[in-house]
Amino acid sequence: MDTDAEIKSRICAAAREQFYLYGFNKVTVDEIATKLGMSKKTLYKYFPSKDDLVMEVTRTTIAQMDQCCQGFLLDENTDFVVKLKNMMTFVAMQYAKMGRPLMEDLEKNAPHIWKEIDHYRTQSIMRYFGNLLKEGREKGVFRTDVDRELVLMIYNNAIQNIIRPEVLSQVPYSAAQVFDAIIKIIFEGILTDEAKPRYLSNNATV
Repeated sequence: MDTDAEIKSRICAAAREQFYLYGFNKVTVDEIATKLGMSKKTLYKYFPSKDDLVMEVTRTTIAQMDQCCQGFLLDENTDFVVKLKNMMTFVAMQYAKMGRPLMEDLEKNAPHIWKEIDHYRTQSIMRYFGNLLKEGREKGVFRTDVDRELVLMIYNNAIQNIIRPEVLSQVPYSAAQVFDAIIKIIFEGILTDEAKPRYLSNNATV
């Protein structure tokens, strides 16, 4: 018999799949319960409301991203250029999975949850990408004539002000495509001449 933790995990996984595809406003608890083959009453035992479920999905996703990003940073066996590209690819994939419907839904209909995501984005940028910049400069991958704090400020503002539902709704690009462009412009621009060919030729995978 599944434990309560395992059941909650299954519910979260099924809900996340539906939310990513359709946004959370259009997905009903009935639909999630049916997909899982359980009663709505059972689902409500673990999550009293859909809002609670959305919050749990959000926090679980953030925790998983946090764990993966820490793994990239602590990996001492992988070449830094490969590690950099792997991390960039991973983050872009997370944006791609989330999808515009969910991002728009959260900002419009669950601003308290969107605020938590937005806060995490800011904190993760300063922590993870700040550490990447520091390590990259120490290893001669990033140029030393560009101020680290200025790069972080530019990158943070680009993420916060461009990868937003109201902005994405006006352009024919996904969040992942926009994120990839930001990376090309900012991070590839501060690579040293020696590191750039390694970065561009590397087929990094997550």
